[in-house]
Order: sequence, then structure tokens, then C-alpha cells
Amino acid sequence: MPRLSARMGGRDLSFAAKAERYVKDLVRVSGDPMPWKAVGATLLAAALPPVICGVFFGKLAIAALIASMSAHLAAKDVRTGSAGLIVFSTGLAGFVCLGRPEMTLLVAPMVGIAAATAGHYGFAKPVIRGLIFWTIFTSQLIPTDQPEAMFLVYCLSMLWSLRVTHLAGLAATIAPEEPASSQYSAIFAAVLAVGLAISVYVGQRHLGAHGFWFPLTFVALCLPPHGQLFSRTWQRAIGTIVGTLVVFLAGLVTTDPWWIAPLGVVALPLGFRILPQSYTGFITCLTITVLAFLNIATPIDTLAFERLATMGLAALMTGVLAAIGALVLWFVKPEALRSLTKDGG
Repeated sequence: MPRLSARMGGRDLSFAAKAERYVKDLVRVSGDPMPWKAVGATLLAAALPPVICGVFFGKLAIAALIASMSAHLAAKDVRTGSAGLIVFSTGLAGFVCLGRPEMTLLVAPMVGIAAATAGHYGFAKPVIRGLIFWTIFTSQLIPTDQPEAMFLVYCLSMLWSLRVTHLAGLAATIAPEEPASSQYSAIFAAVLAVGLAISVYVGQRHLGAHGFWFPLTFVALCLPPHGQLFSRTWQRAIGTIVGTLVVFLAGLVTTDPWWIAPLGVVALPLGFRILPQSYTGFITCLTITVLAFLNIATPIDTLAFERLATMGLAALMTGVLAAIGALVLWFVKPEALRSLTKDGG
């Protein structure tokens, strides 16, 4: 009996260990949290420009957010000079489309191809990070009657973010990206271009004022390393659902958006704090922040439906396009596909 009990105990322990490992893999609980000093520097670089701009210039704060956040994220991948060039270029692509949704359908695939081409030299991540916020240019949140002021705000916010990121010692702190083969870059370019064209078209015409969430989520899911695509999709989906649920429940307690907005203020630094430990937790906090502030102008039930719908559509489309790309890669360069599978764990 003791031996049987020990075997049963060992089996239970093994099952519990497997379950714990599965949950940790799902939410990626690992590593140390970001130091509060780095959190403060991140907020100073990425959040201060839109806050100041919002106080004095209203909706021009969106341009400040796009520039400062893109610059900070890109600068963590590469040196600030390269990050500035990338963010300025993707910003110009957005300005070309400003107020002209038909141009977006032409520009988006071209920028997607450019991002994949950059991956051939190991620079896909900073370009795609610029695209994550560039997609906001396709929404109705951007005022189109002040292009000169917007361009100035964009450039100044970008320069501020790059400088703070550099002084805080956060520039080029992420492990360098491996250059991709020409075959892989071509397949990734096709996937990214097609996905951007579809998501921008559907987002503009069928998903309301916040249709930019569709291309934004698609681009975020396309970040290298692509071997982690499906696990990252699950993590982002869980974080989005949990964050949306938190704000939705808060909306049931109070209908005053100004009582919900403090949730966003608290969630943003907390999200950056736990980002190295859990991508799921970061997405949860980021979702809370975004919805809490958008709720000031839009009812929370509408926001919740739009956010979950766009997340689901983006995940589905990304999965289909990735499967097609993997099939083509299997025929063209099977060793690259095996490498992806290995990288994905």
C-alpha cells in the first residue's frame, strides 16, 4: 500500500506539475518584473507627450501617442538613430493616408512588404512596432484639418521619446533579431501585405469608429519571432478578454466614465511592470487602459463588443494566413519551417 500510494502521489504530482507548466506557458509567467525606474522612464518617454498634448491641443494627442510609443518600442530593438528613421518613415506613410482611406489600401500592403524586406536584414521588429500604431491613422480619431500641427507634434514627440529612451539606458536592450532568408522574407511579405489590405479594408468599412483595432491586432500578432505566433495569439486573446471584462464590470458598477478612467491610470504602469514576466498580463492591463479612456467618448458595451470582435477576426485571419505561409514554406524551404517549430517550443 505505501508503494502504491507513493506511485499515486508521484502521478498526481506529475499531473499537477504538467498543469502548472501549461498555465505558466499560457500566461508566460517567467523572469523578473521591470524595475520601477525603467517603468518611470517608459512612461516619461511614451506617455508624457500625449498627456501634455491632450491637455493643450486635444485630439492632436493621438499623433503624439503614435510617435512616442512607436519610437520607444523601436528604440528598444535597435539604436535610436535607426529607430528614428524607421518611425519617421512609417509616420510619413500614415500622413499620406490621412483623410484618404482609399490610399490606405494602396499604402498598407507596400509598407507590409517593406517590413518583411527589413526582416531579411534583421530589422522586421522595429518596423512592425512602428506599424502597430501607424494603423491608428486609418481610424476616425485623427483630425485632418491640422496637418502641419500634427506633423510638428509627431516629430517632436518622436524626438522626445528617443532621447528619453537613450538617456534611461533602455535603447537596444532587446536581443537582436536573426536575419531571415530571402525565401522566408518573400513569404512573410505576402502574408503581411495581404493581411494588412484585408484588415484595413474590413476595419474601415465594417467595424465602426474603432475599426483600426483589426489591423492593429493583426500587425501585433505578426511580430517576430514567428515561431511563437500561436502561443502569442492565445496570450493576447486571453489578455484582451480579461481586460475587457474588467472594464465592462466596472461599467456595470458606475456609468460615469470619469470614475472608470482611474483604472487606466493605474493599469498602464502596472502593465509595463509585469511585461517581462507575462505578455498576457501586459495585454490585460493595456486593454484596461485603452478601454477606460475611450469610454469617455464611447459607451463601454460598444467598446467591449468591438474589441472582442476585432481580436477574434484578427486571430482567425492571422492563423489562416500563417498556415498558408507555413505550407508554402514547407515546399520552398522546409528547414526554415523546422527552425520555426523549434523556436516556438
